[in-house]
Amino acid sequence: MKVSLLRCDSYEYAMEQLRSSLQSFSHLFTPGDSVLVKPNMLSARRPEEAVTTHPAILKAVLIFLKDLKCHAMVADSPASGSFQRVAEKTGIKDVCEEMNVPIFELDQPITVAGKIYKKINVDRRIFEVDKIINVAKLKTHSQMILTLAVKNTFGCVPGLEKSGWHMRCGTNENFAAFLVDLHRLVNPTLNIVDGVVGMEGNGPANGKTKRFGVIALSTNGFVLDFVLCKRLNVDPLLIYTVRESLLRNLIVEHDVEGDWTGQIQLPITTPVLPVPEALRMLARRLARSPRISKTKCFRCKICEERCPAKAINIDQMKIDYEKCIKCYVCHEVCPQGAISLVRRIF
Repeated sequence: MKVSLLRCDSYEYAMEQLRSSLQSFSHLFTPGDSVLVKPNMLSARRPEEAVTTHPAILKAVLIFLKDLKCHAMVADSPASGSFQRVAEKTGIKDVCEEMNVPIFELDQPITVAGKIYKKINVDRRIFEVDKIINVAKLKTHSQMILTLAVKNTFGCVPGLEKSGWHMRCGTNENFAAFLVDLHRLVNPTLNIVDGVVGMEGNGPANGKTKRFGVIALSTNGFVLDFVLCKRLNVDPLLIYTVRESLLRNLIVEHDVEGDWTGQIQLPITTPVLPVPEALRMLARRLARSPRISKTKCFRCKICEERCPAKAINIDQMKIDYEKCIKCYVCHEVCPQGAISLVRRIF
């Protein structure tokens, strides 16, 4: 098992460097293969905001597939906003039109069984194509701490069903177990993480942009995420999805190609140490809570609509903390950065 870490400080050179490195994975694809490329299309944000996969990375992947005479397509299911608007704002639609590649929303669920969660709705086309390329973004995540290759496959769950999973799972550890189940079901042929410019702090949408200068590739998303944690000097046990992968013995022996290392400022929600199972309920109660800024809020009500616990009332500018499950979806989807994460005194 190999993980390739490419030093790349600019999207101006990313296409050339990535296309060259992709050649070592060409044996995974056969002319005529249908290949679904799944970028990060979280929300309608410009490429330079580092919320979504940069269009230059996507274009390099599509050129690679075209050269192999594969039938490429691009698809995702955004967390907020219409698919059309997200595709346009992120620059992904322009690339698809330029390359004459179909682009569509993952909105046709079928029910499949994971190892732990036996009823997971995933878009049917995930299982109808020959291959999948998972193109993630290197970012922090206020709930999962980091969002890399494994977390990116959450976009294969259609639309509003994503919010329901936060309620169904209940804890961060359970949600990580679900994400690992899901990634194994999607089973990407190749995973790529766009870390030329990513996000640190309180991501995945309202953190601080940072030039990490790396593009990472591997056929194994679990190993890829583990290696990126180590190279970012982050304890893998603090990253819920990586910890779950380790518990399931999914981090296989591997070699790393490339000497890249980096640093990242983690979210303020990051635990100091992995939380033992016996203390998880207490830790959940003491975790930071969302708070709405009355001066920043534009009253778009996206947070209210997406809150899985139905704990937000924007007309009253209130959050019902008895209902709040601290999943931070509100913080993630707010387009204005109007929701902060604070300590509350009970």
